Amino acid sequence: MASIWDDPEIQATGNFVTFTNVGDSVSGEILTIGRQTFQNKDGDSVAPQLVLRCDDGEERTLTAGQIRLKMALVEQRPEVGDHVAITLTEIEKRGGGRTLKHFDVKVTRGDISRLTAPTKAAAKPSADRPPF
Repeated sequence: MASIWDDPEIQATGNFVTFTNVGDSVSGEILTIGRQTFQNKDGDSVAPQLVLRCDDGEERTLTAGQIRLKMALVEQRPEVGDHVAITLTEIEKRGGGRTLKHFDVKVTRGDISRLTAPTKAAAKPSADRPPF
C-alpha cells in the first residue's frame, strides 16, 4: 500500500535554498524575480522569490521570507542578470522562542542586455557573407 507521502502532488519539487546554520550561503546570477504569497493568521504576506543560476551551475529558488533578508534585498534592489551572494551571519534569539536571522547580502550588477538581446556582431551580417 502506497503512503500519502508518495503522492507526487504532495512531494516538494524544486531545489530551494535554505539558511539553517550560521555560515550557510548561496551565490549566483539572478534568472528571474517574482513574488511568493503566504497565508497566515494575520492575513497574506508576500516575499520576493529569486531563481538563481548558482556559481556551481545548478538552478535554485530563493524565497526571501526572513524579514532581514527581505529588507536587504529591497534596499539593494537587485535585478535579473545581477549576481548575488548571501550568507547567514547570525541567528539572534528573541522572546517566546523566536529567532531573527541576520544576513550579509552583496549584489554585483550584471549586464542584462546579454540575456535579452543579440550581440551587435550577431545582429548584422558579416561582410564576408551576404544576408540570407
